[in-house]
Amino acid sequence: MFICLYELAKKENHEELIKFASEVLEIYDKHRINGHIIGRNRLCAN
Repeated sequence: MFICLYELAKKENHEELIKFASEVLEIYDKHRINGHIIGRNRLCAN
């Protein structure tokens, strides 16, 4: 969910939302949540 939010925010150039989603994803990475999904190049439904 946050990956798609991040991608949409980037597409729309929404700086606050990019920062928010990025920080959430960093927390996921820090705690190794969904570590089997590598990087932010994950597929999102468009």
